[in-house]
Amino acid sequence: MNQFRIINQLRITVFVLLGFAIFNLVTIYHQIDGMTSDGRIVNYAGIIRGNTQRLIKLELLEQNTDNIVSLLDKVIQGLRKGDSSLNLVRIEDADFQSKMAQIEQSWAELKTTVKDYRANPTSPGKDRLLKASEDYWTLTNAAVSSAEAFAKRNVQASKNLAIILFVANLVILVIIWNISQYIKSRLTRTINTLASSSSQISATIDQQERIASQQAASVNETTTTMDELEASCRQAAEQAKAAVTAAQQALGLAQGGTQAVEATLEGMFTLEKKVGAIAEQIVYLSEQAEQIGSISQLVSDLANKTNMLAFNSSVEAVRAGEHGKGFAVVANEIRKLADQSEKSAEKIGVLVSEIQSAINSTVMVTDEGTKTVAAGVQTAQKTNHAFTGVADAVNKVVLNNQQISLNLKQQVDAMQQIIEAMETINRGAKETASGISQTKSGTDQLNEAALVLKRIV
Repeated sequence: MNQFRIINQLRITVFVLLGFAIFNLVTIYHQIDGMTSDGRIVNYAGIIRGNTQRLIKLELLEQNTDNIVSLLDKVIQGLRKGDSSLNLVRIEDADFQSKMAQIEQSWAELKTTVKDYRANPTSPGKDRLLKASEDYWTLTNAAVSSAEAFAKRNVQASKNLAIILFVANLVILVIIWNISQYIKSRLTRTINTLASSSSQISATIDQQERIASQQAASVNETTTTMDELEASCRQAAEQAKAAVTAAQQALGLAQGGTQAVEATLEGMFTLEKKVGAIAEQIVYLSEQAEQIGSISQLVSDLANKTNMLAFNSSVEAVRAGEHGKGFAVVANEIRKLADQSEKSAEKIGVLVSEIQSAINSTVMVTDEGTKTVAAGVQTAQKTNHAFTGVADAVNKVVLNNQQISLNLKQQVDAMQQIIEAMETINRGAKETASGISQTKSGTDQLNEAALVLKRIV
């Protein structure tokens, strides 16, 4: 804050000096311009006086004076009202303007007198012209004196203003001297403070530079470690992805095994139904075989009875003699047929016995097959449950591996972001170290500047 106050005071002092210098320049320029204008007015007043006398002399010599008349008209009007071509300005002085009004009026009368003399150049006209010239001379001389007095007053006013400006300059110089001494003391204290602060800042910057270098080295090591960790996470993510693929394949196989077991189980159920149907058919066949056995036994009994009847008929035919021969042949044939029927019945009985034995064996085997099929169904159901559990477990493994893969991917992305952030921090640390070096250089220069200012002050 003190430095800013000193700077503001210096600026204010410079602005005051600049303003006062501009004021002096404008005032002096105005005074010089006024004195030049006053001199020009005195000069032109003298021109009126001198040229009027020259005009009278030339008129007395009967020479053309129109150019002198035009010049005097222009000069008189310029002194009265101002004229830019003559570089004349109207001066606001009552005495001079009063005399110029008299000159203007007397000039008009003088021009009339000159015109009359030109028309009648006689001695009385000449006397009147000389008398008018003398009167006009007196007026112009009085106007010149008034202009000189006005110029003298302006010169005296310029002298007084110069004295006032000199005194004001002295006062301002004294004030500026006091301000400079005050600023010098303040600046000295500020320089001492600045030198002390710059030394402390330099020491602090040295420490920050060491810390920044250590931070840059730590950031480099951290970046290297994060790179290795990112590579490890990326490899783990790839392995998890491969595990997900393998688990999905296992899940597909398990689902295929489950489907196969379900198909086997359905086949077992169908086979169980078919074996049950076969067992029922075998039982029905056994009943039919028993009925066939009963019918065969009945046929065998009928054959025995027929054989006995045929034998009795043969006996009766023998008793009948010639009349019973035909009947004996029939009886003999019936007996043969009865024998064949009996043999056939015996064969049928044997076959039925064999069929019955086979049916009994088939019933036993069918019963064992039914039990085996039932056991197979139970085993298939257990296998189905097992495959279902395996599929659920593999599905859970797939989900877990997918979640692990997703987490690892997120970790890889996070690692990448951390690496980018660490690289940014690394660049920032390097820039900070560079900035600290530049700041240290600037602080050294500031310290040197403070010492130079201290020597100057």
